[in-house]
Amino acid sequence: MTSSQARKQGDGLERGSTYFAICGYYLFTYYALGAFYPLITQYYKAIELTGTQIGLISAVTPIVSMIAQPIWGMICDRYQIRKPVLILALLAAAAASLVFTTVTSFGWVLFLFMIFSLFQCAVNPISDSMALTYAKASNVQFGSLRLWGAVGYAVAAYFTGLAVEAWGHPVIFYFFCLAYVCAIPFLRGIPGQAEGTRFSAGIFSGMKELLRLPRFVLFLIACFFIFGSVNANNIWFALYYQHIGGSIAGIGLAFLLFAGSEAPFMRIAGAVIRRRGLEITILLASAVSMLRWLWYGTTPSTTMIIAFFFLQGISVGFYLASAAQFVRENTPSSLQVTALAIFSSVGQGLGSMTCNLIAGVIADNYGIVSVYWFFGIATLIGLIPLLLITFGPFKQRPYSMDN
Repeated sequence: MTSSQARKQGDGLERGSTYFAICGYYLFTYYALGAFYPLITQYYKAIELTGTQIGLISAVTPIVSMIAQPIWGMICDRYQIRKPVLILALLAAAAASLVFTTVTSFGWVLFLFMIFSLFQCAVNPISDSMALTYAKASNVQFGSLRLWGAVGYAVAAYFTGLAVEAWGHPVIFYFFCLAYVCAIPFLRGIPGQAEGTRFSAGIFSGMKELLRLPRFVLFLIACFFIFGSVNANNIWFALYYQHIGGSIAGIGLAFLLFAGSEAPFMRIAGAVIRRRGLEITILLASAVSMLRWLWYGTTPSTTMIIAFFFLQGISVGFYLASAAQFVRENTPSSLQVTALAIFSSVGQGLGSMTCNLIAGVIADNYGIVSVYWFFGIATLIGLIPLLLITFGPFKQRPYSMDN
């Protein structure tokens, strides 16, 4: 074997090891989220919180994320300490989750969520940035990596639902903590930054540069309404499902099928993107989301909701596999973590905050079913900027990106 062949074989083994590390990392970090968010309303219900109080607490994570995520992102871009920041965030969020088992009052839960969210919100955008860097360098579709997060989320939601029925609500927090700790060893095999990438010198100038890009700003507006509703559904679905006759174990089964359906659609998202383009793929996913929420507003049976579980795969699976790629391809690579952090803080932050607050008020005054009519209308509004990006005056990219 020549030295060139040996080097190529070594590079292939290294890429394979990195692929495994990223998949394992996504599996455990999203296992934590799958154990936490689908069933957290059962914890709220157990400590007798009202719909408005649930909305306020659910809005804490988005508010903190909106402020903290861009700061985390800019620190990573400026100082290149992605993996140390991730380890800190994972350990701190895991520790904070355990404290939930000791508090029951609204005030303490609200305060604890602020601390928990400060660290938890750093995880996803930094993780996606490292995965996107590897995907680009290795010619791998991001969706084939991210789908392992969907698998972890699905499995966690199902088994946590069974565990809650057997042992009570504290298992939510134990599962979350354990999964985040298990994710840390996989970081050793993931490159922390892209080689040869130039990073911006000013920590705040990057945000100003990004907000001058019309396609990026329109996409943020769309994510505010569309992804805000998707994230809010994770909080309110458990109450909705029980309202129409479902059980706690049924909630776990529903999320197992919902999140599980995301993985195969993420797998085929690359082929759809190549044939139809990023914009059409995102538009399709968003339109299916809108129809799904409006259908839920007609109170179908739990059997029908389970039977059409694949709607989440089409809507959320396609969206997650293509949205981060859209951000990467429409923003400078030197500001990638910052751009992904702003994207997350708007969709998962500001959008989720607004949707959760409004949903809480609607649930108290008009019932949980009306919440899904609101989600459908909000998603319809979010389709407007996507149409402008896809077919309108902002169809063409404003300049040649350095990605």
